Amino acid sequence: MKILVTGATSGIGYQTAKYLAQQGHQVVATGRNQEKLDELAAEVECRTITADLSDPTEAVELFAQALNLLNGIDVLINNAGLNTRKCGIDEFTLEEFDLQYAVNLRAPALLSREALKLMKAQQSGYIINIASTVAKRSNESMSVYTAMKQGFAGFSSILMKEAQPYGIKVSTLYPGGTDTNFREAERPQYMSAQSVAKTIAHILELPADVVMHEMTFRPPVELE
Repeated sequence: MKILVTGATSGIGYQTAKYLAQQGHQVVATGRNQEKLDELAAEVECRTITADLSDPTEAVELFAQALNLLNGIDVLINNAGLNTRKCGIDEFTLEEFDLQYAVNLRAPALLSREALKLMKAQQSGYIINIASTVAKRSNESMSVYTAMKQGFAGFSSILMKEAQPYGIKVSTLYPGGTDTNFREAERPQYMSAQSVAKTIAHILELPADVVMHEMTFRPPVELE
């Protein structure tokens, strides 16, 4: 398959791009950190594009560049995301709000739009949207991040309904605690990024007559 993975310079995205390339897929990995993309390309055979998804023009251009590099796209994995910090609602700044909106909601929406245009024409394709279990909870100090992830999850649910009649599968994934550099401290009791990557990849191996609309998965230490 020809696969575009966003947020591939660290954590889940890095491991997902790496694992899919190891499985023989043609992968374009994207992110802002050219050094990390070079590191990934040195480990596995994949192509890379440096892009800042906070810029809507770059987000749209990214899809076109990946389409050109791969000569087609079968799968879009919207993984990129960020949380600037934890803080109370009375403390967040407009700049933080706008940045999280741009990366966590607007960018994957734009990429999904471009993918939908392409995949409707070819009557096939798969869009995998990585949300977070934060979208299913109401954690204090996580208001902006939660709002964006809940918005992304809602968008993805409607995307599924609009895409499926055209032979396009859409899955919204809600991974729980994962031990990545996204967190301030190490969490060895959480899922590894490699385990999450393998879980994402398994979805692509489901039978053709099965569509995984949503999936929530957590480390054993988490009960909800």
